Amino acid sequence: MYCLTEEELALRKEIREFTDREILPGATELDASKIYPVELVRKIREAGYPALSFPKELGGQGKSLRSCMIFLEEISRGLASLGLVYTANTMQVCYSLVDAVTEQQKQEWLMPAIQGEKILTLALSEDAGGSDAFAINTYAQWHGDGWILNGSKCWISNAGVADGYIVAARTTPHGRSHDISLFFVDSHTPGVDDSERANLVGMNNDPTSNIFFHDCHLPPKALISNPDVPDSGYHLIKRALNSGRLALSAVAIGLAQGALEDVVSYTKNRSYLGRRISGYQGVSFPIAEMMTNISLARHMLYHTADIYEAGDPASVDIAELKLFSCEMCQSTCTSAAQLHGAIGYDKRVNNERRLRDSLLFTTMEGTSQICKIIISNALYNNPPEMLY
Repeated sequence: MYCLTEEELALRKEIREFTDREILPGATELDASKIYPVELVRKIREAGYPALSFPKELGGQGKSLRSCMIFLEEISRGLASLGLVYTANTMQVCYSLVDAVTEQQKQEWLMPAIQGEKILTLALSEDAGGSDAFAINTYAQWHGDGWILNGSKCWISNAGVADGYIVAARTTPHGRSHDISLFFVDSHTPGVDDSERANLVGMNNDPTSNIFFHDCHLPPKALISNPDVPDSGYHLIKRALNSGRLALSAVAIGLAQGALEDVVSYTKNRSYLGRRISGYQGVSFPIAEMMTNISLARHMLYHTADIYEAGDPASVDIAELKLFSCEMCQSTCTSAAQLHGAIGYDKRVNNERRLRDSLLFTTMEGTSQICKIIISNALYNNPPEMLY
């Protein structure tokens, strides 16, 4: 096992107990309701978990980035939708922007989001862009005393429940990918329409929808820009993509862990012809493979989090992690459902929910194919000694 500190092991135990007590008992019923889990979000905020990996001067707890990964893993073991809520808020927005915002922006929305008092999300993807994150037509034009924002975004997590959106928009018409800036848009800004909700196969408790911006007037302070970094919007988006992929990998591992625990419990107690089915190698061997793959993914997760936190180049490592962990999660949940038999596909049990949720991971935050492009480009464009 990756060498977690005593403090991190204690944190894992604490959040696991929180998940077993507060999340798992009602997870299937909550999933069926398709409502945003307001009460669970409140309890998570009060426990202080969203603030784990942020500096104390910002209201954080000053712990390692691994601590945030443990948090995402454990709550996702109970309900993956919750992991997705905090992938967007805590990692894609807060962790990515913590060094790029002004003091006023810190006070108004970053610190409340770090502490879980506000829920924010990144509004990046557009319908015409597909897997090209920088194919952006949303346009922000300077107009006298502020910006006028027009455009639309699609497949946005936390849409309709977020207190604000970090919106990627061009600031010059027909500009290049480096002419993109980020803006904070309060969800109550006139001209914001986030009422259209997608009806996805899984992740039922994290609202996902299109957002439309029609002549939204934004004050000058809405612009997020690091004056010390040229093309800062471009670089912040790349950081947000890496942060999201790292966090989503933790969610996938947590979801797979939940599926593993369920199938171990089921096969240990289920009998056939007077013999527990866990005694059949056709059952126990696939479970051994699940455990091996989850362990490998978890080792990769903590190692990659350390690299990322240290500020070392990590795009390829994160792409490898995201590819492996998300494919592994889908495979684990599929095998777990099959080993349960017909009950594994019954909507009244956790396994069916986990199977549906797992289907989305290989598409969200960069498809498996995009991850393979990142990895293969690194293989072909770097000297051999740079590849390990």
